[in-house]
Amino acid sequence: MARAQALAVPVLLAQSERQVCMATADGLIADGMRVIEVASTDEALSYLESRGDICLVITEINMPGCLSGLDLARYVTRRWPHIGIIILGWPTQPTPSLPLAVTFLSQPCPPTSLVEQVRAKLAAFSRSA
Repeated sequence: MARAQALAVPVLLAQSERQVCMATADGLIADGMRVIEVASTDEALSYLESRGDICLVITEINMPGCLSGLDLARYVTRRWPHIGIIILGWPTQPTPSLPLAVTFLSQPCPPTSLVEQVRAKLAAFSRSA
């Protein structure tokens, strides 16, 4: 039952390139997840401020908006410590110093790896809820 409950909560997906975002969302949706797609950190913050049911944010390092993806992750971990974070970055980018609750995945990330990480974060969320 915990698995069904974990999948009932939406995942916020912040990616700036529409085609990449759609492909990522399709993979997560195919695995039974609810996904909210946004194209900037401004949109991500708006959703986070207005909804209390988001338990996971997936973002790229370089995002348009008032914050970078890294700064969004840092802000979310301070403001909403119960929300999990996955950051997607390219191997040429240095792995940033991140809070312990944040997972960094190199792009291109195989869909199965992303789904595994998302499931792990959702499972942790359902245990803490």
